[in-house]
Amino acid sequence: MKTRQRKIALLVCTVLSASTLWGCGNVTVEETADDVAIVETASPEVGELKLSANYIATINPDESVYVIPKTTAEVLEVFVEAGDVVAEGDVLAILDDTAAQFTMRNAEAAVRNAQIGLENAQLGLASAQLGYDMQYGEAATILNDMNSDVTLTQVEDGMTQLQEAYVDAMDARQRALDSLRDEEEELADLKKEYNFEEDVDEIRKRAENLSKTPDISELGVGIEMIEKMDASTLLSFSDYGREMAKYQEAAQKVATVEAKIAQYKAAIDQCEETIENVQDQMNSTYENYSRTVTSQNLSNGVLREEQKQTSQNSISQAELGISQAEAGISQAQISIDQAQENLEAYTITAVISGVVESVNIKEHDFAASSNPAFIISNKDTMVATYYVSEDVRNTFSTGQKITLEKDDKLYDGEVIEIGSALDAATGLFRIKAAVRGDTANLLSGTKATVTTDTYHEKNAIIIPYDSVYYDGTQAYVYTVVDGKAKKTEVTTGLYDIDRIVITEGLTKDDTIITTWSAQLRDGVEVSARENNVNTENSTQE
Repeated sequence: MKTRQRKIALLVCTVLSASTLWGCGNVTVEETADDVAIVETASPEVGELKLSANYIATINPDESVYVIPKTTAEVLEVFVEAGDVVAEGDVLAILDDTAAQFTMRNAEAAVRNAQIGLENAQLGLASAQLGYDMQYGEAATILNDMNSDVTLTQVEDGMTQLQEAYVDAMDARQRALDSLRDEEEELADLKKEYNFEEDVDEIRKRAENLSKTPDISELGVGIEMIEKMDASTLLSFSDYGREMAKYQEAAQKVATVEAKIAQYKAAIDQCEETIENVQDQMNSTYENYSRTVTSQNLSNGVLREEQKQTSQNSISQAELGISQAEAGISQAQISIDQAQENLEAYTITAVISGVVESVNIKEHDFAASSNPAFIISNKDTMVATYYVSEDVRNTFSTGQKITLEKDDKLYDGEVIEIGSALDAATGLFRIKAAVRGDTANLLSGTKATVTTDTYHEKNAIIIPYDSVYYDGTQAYVYTVVDGKAKKTEVTTGLYDIDRIVITEGLTKDDTIITTWSAQLRDGVEVSARENNVNTENSTQE
């Protein structure tokens, strides 16, 4: 710039001098010898020229998630605040799951009932199969050769009695199971009524924590002394008495219910033992039956097909009952899985590790699946996002280095994403760069300055910017040929404030004039002193 100003000043001086000399008719201009231009010269540099630019970027974590509740319920407790660091899986909040717990209990009861139905169906199939085998199985051929009606009658009577005992034992077992469920429900109601979870002694412990003071009546305290007691003393007597009375009442009721539960469990065990014994006796009777005389249901060696079909139908019905019971168990298990999934929805956990950016719920609010409850960001990698024009975008490549400046601190980084479509809001292309190093002080959503290379030329002919002149739009330089200045037209390319790329008109072997002189013109003799300073680092005055 200084050189250009000097060129203009000298040109003005020359014009003024000429005007002075030629403006007066009485002044004679004396001709002089050809001027000699004293200049500095240099050879073009072959190298690389890069331009850099600054952009305003928005800083955000590379990974940021919204934690949205999976259900709508009252918030019972929130465990984190904005700024807390959490790990994946950490519990963030607990919602009221009363309704989900009720659904789970119903699903579990449905599974138990389905399992009982399957057991009954299996017992029915075993009984039907046993009856069929006894009358129409392989034993029938052997029994056909035996003719002991008396023995057969005894066996059939024994089987009838065993079957009746089996049915009685199954009925008794079912009644005991029903009673057991009733008493278990009664115990659950007592726990809810008296507010204890595992052991009724919890009520007594609460009473003891209130006060260790005995009842007023045991102290023989008179009315006058009672009137002198302060309110807190009287309250401790009252609370302790009520809690102890509550404990005694609960303990009596619970003891009664637990005794019944124990009684029914013992009865169920006894019934199952009886069922097992009856089954063993039936199997033993069947083996004996196989060695006895043929059944009276066999007439002249021909089985009564009608009765045989009836027996086969019983087996088919029992098998169908098993299939239906198994399907019921599968469906009930699906209900349990769904109920368990619903229960898990009432515990809100962190889906990634990071910093809690925002907490949007508080205790006793209602969390809803339509609004994010928390925002968590993983700040291990921060990303700077900025926007550029299409021509600049085309100069970028992934992995390209950037420098980010925030609050007078510099951070290194690299381009990780180059947008392939125009951003609708800005009409530019989005660029993302990863910021390296300690980014703890970089806050989400804040602005910073990104500096990076844009245009560049490699293996180019580069000369000082001030060596180029313009005749209209045509650029030219002065070269030295045979000791004289030669005006050489050139085509320029990329440039910065110090250097410019020459795409046509020069070679690296040319000698260019790098300084301006008032005598400098095409064909003038030059006195050159070589400028040994590298053009990349030179600054002309």
